[in-house]
Amino acid sequence: MLVHVSTAYVCGEESGVISEKPFLMGKTLNQTSEILDIEAELKHMRNRLEELKGLQVSKSEETEAMENFGLERSRAFGWPNTYVFTKAMGEMLIGKYGGNLPIVIIRPIIITGTYKEPFPGWIEGARYKS
Repeated sequence: MLVHVSTAYVCGEESGVISEKPFLMGKTLNQTSEILDIEAELKHMRNRLEELKGLQVSKSEETEAMENFGLERSRAFGWPNTYVFTKAMGEMLIGKYGGNLPIVIIRPIIITGTYKEPFPGWIEGARYKS
């Protein structure tokens, strides 16, 4: 059995009842005619990175440009940011390559704090309002 921790936000910013169903390979949130091809996205990313390296930009400029590129690609398919975009792609890949393996996808809205390690209540990089 494979247990994958995703996020509730892979479903987008919709209201009402949202059914829990796996993402099929190529599905997008914005229902455009363009199919999400993960291999093509990887190629776009590699090409953009090579282009930046060819321009000999600084590491910080490269990082910023790649972050912006990721955000642009995420939004092109209807996801608000790269975090949920890559989580959705992960779900698609699990569905495609999971074969006969039983799969459980958990989509919590938040995971926070720890019981003991490294100390009780430890949180790193919190991105939410308390």
